[in-house]
Amino acid sequence: MADVLSLDLEYCYGIAKLQADLTFSHKGYAIYAPNGVMKTSFAKTMQDLSKGQKPTDLAFPDRISRCDITLNGQVLGQNEIFVVNSYDENYSSGGISTLLANADLKKQYEDVHKKIGAAKNELDKKLKGLAGYGERSRTAIAPIIEEIFSLPYYDALLSLEDEISGASETDFDGADYKTVFDPKVRELLAKGDAAEIVEGFAQKYDELTQKSPVLRQEFQYHHASQVQQQLKLNNFFEAGHSVNLLDKASAQKSELTTSQQLEERIEAEKAAVLNDANLKAKFEEFNAKLKNKELQAFRDYITRNQHLLPEMKDLKAFERKLWVQYLYTAREEYKTLLVEYKSGQDALKEIVSEASANPNDWDAVIGDFNRRFLHLPFELRVENKADVILKDTAPSIEFFFRDGEHEAVYKDSQRRDLLRILSTGEARALYILNIMLEIYMRRKLRKKTLFIFDDISDSFDYKNKFAIIDYLEDVTKVEDVEFLSIVLTHNFDFLRTVESRGICGSHQCFMASKSQEGVALTQFKRSDIRNPFDKWKGRLEEGVILAAFIPFLRNVIEYSQGMKDADGNSNPDYITLTRMVHFKDESSDLTFGDYKAVFEKAFPNESFPDVDGTASILDFILAQADQCLSQPDGINLEHKIVVSMAIRIHAERYMIAKIREVEDAYDPSRKQMGNILGDFKTTYNNLSDEINVLQRVNLITPSNIHINAFMYEPILDMGFSELKALYQKVKADLV
Repeated sequence: MADVLSLDLEYCYGIAKLQADLTFSHKGYAIYAPNGVMKTSFAKTMQDLSKGQKPTDLAFPDRISRCDITLNGQVLGQNEIFVVNSYDENYSSGGISTLLANADLKKQYEDVHKKIGAAKNELDKKLKGLAGYGERSRTAIAPIIEEIFSLPYYDALLSLEDEISGASETDFDGADYKTVFDPKVRELLAKGDAAEIVEGFAQKYDELTQKSPVLRQEFQYHHASQVQQQLKLNNFFEAGHSVNLLDKASAQKSELTTSQQLEERIEAEKAAVLNDANLKAKFEEFNAKLKNKELQAFRDYITRNQHLLPEMKDLKAFERKLWVQYLYTAREEYKTLLVEYKSGQDALKEIVSEASANPNDWDAVIGDFNRRFLHLPFELRVENKADVILKDTAPSIEFFFRDGEHEAVYKDSQRRDLLRILSTGEARALYILNIMLEIYMRRKLRKKTLFIFDDISDSFDYKNKFAIIDYLEDVTKVEDVEFLSIVLTHNFDFLRTVESRGICGSHQCFMASKSQEGVALTQFKRSDIRNPFDKWKGRLEEGVILAAFIPFLRNVIEYSQGMKDADGNSNPDYITLTRMVHFKDESSDLTFGDYKAVFEKAFPNESFPDVDGTASILDFILAQADQCLSQPDGINLEHKIVVSMAIRIHAERYMIAKIREVEDAYDPSRKQMGNILGDFKTTYNNLSDEINVLQRVNLITPSNIHINAFMYEPILDMGFSELKALYQKVKADLV
């Protein structure tokens, strides 16, 4: 059963209205749309739907847009629509994570990292608590460690292994890093006067400590306090033990037998240090600089821990010692992480090596691209293949240029330099690479998709354009996935090619035309696409076909015999037909007999219709043009040609008659429409309205009458309603 796509649009990006049912007996549809009719508007509408957004009318935002699109009666999901624009430099496929050549390898890779990550989380949690952030804080520990030790996180931890093994507890193992190393504290301590005060405090503190009979620089009052607390906690004195304090000056020892005696002695020594007038003055001088909230928190903290202040004369060294102490305190978690990390690195090397060696989906896409686009100056390779497979990392593409023995390599990061080297079409090929990736991914996942290809071959040269066509053929002929495609193009030659390649059957090739009512889709006949003129030879009994055949016959003679013979004389048959499509003095005397004589010489095996040989060709053409006015807008190839001929004949006859009112000997025999118009404007420069009409005639009709090597694309691009309006204007103003 054929799929049916139902379109019902209103006020969508300039589409006033579009209603159509597209029956996909074949997976590909083609819509030929002249510029400005509907192509970009339709692509934008479908792009909005693919993003879950509602289309609008940008030019008239107050209009209420309506967009009902169903496939087999069901609304299309946004992920079932994929729009391929002619070019989008910033586009990249979102399907990278699905491109896994070996899911087992990826799982092994992730399992290793999960174990390492779990151990890291435990260590970081412990370090956050020690540093004063709190275990649940979102503060990242890795950047702090990397900054302090000037190495990447794991390298820093590995470099400290011996140091931490030989470390011991210090007097600042409980220091609050968050408070002490607050950015505002750092800023304060970096200032010259504050640093001098801290230096002076440290010197005086050391001096007073040295004067104490029992304290030392390496055994200060807070150390003694820690000893007292531990002894008390462990019932040391209750067990009958005692401690001796050595007076360093007299070398005498004093025995203390209770916890209270020890505590009182420690407090006395502390008071001797901290109550010193000079030391208190230096501390108050420093304290006076602590004004804002963060600095006041530091003041409160440092007041209780003045023994830390001397360390701050070398803040960087203190910071390093503090984090070594934190790691020592968290040594169990630290050792567990290092064990997991070291064992994990060996496993990861094996996994990465295997991933790099195994073929993967990116190999398939890159290989397909390189095979199709043989005429590009570069070849593509994936640089970070293992990362693509294992880490869901975006592929980093390398571009290899070769010129004989010379080779140049550009990385994806050098895209700007690369784009300066490439032509527009070659740059667009990089965009096509990402499209191929997305389509590959959708096919791999068997994902039902309606593709909208909007002028995908635009700006490609013919060699690479056929690579695009070849790829479209593959997309529209896959049998293992529900793919449907609509190919939008403004290039009639491209339409003819995709039809001939079977990408879109002729019965699924349509032309879009625009009117005030909206956009209409008209089905092409196969003969309209492949060779309408061959079809016309069998329909010459139809008046409009017989009239439209005249300019085609003239081109046949031009291409087969030439406009002149070897001696430079004008070809009489070519001249006869020229006088039928242009108004000359002889045009009124030409008959069907003249037409028949030329036809039978050009096509001796074809039959000319049985018509009155004496009837006027000129009158016949004009009568047929009048009958064409009743035809609806659509492809209208033959009707457009005949109306264009009639417009030209009326316009030229009018200008020649008007010029002869002033210059009765005026000879137009060797002048084309543009030359006659120039003479008319010189003679009648005051007839601005008539000149405007004539200029429109000269602009619109030439390509319709002179059927060229590009077949009849200019005629198709012309809206028939516009041509009919011009014909009626010419008849009203110039006849």
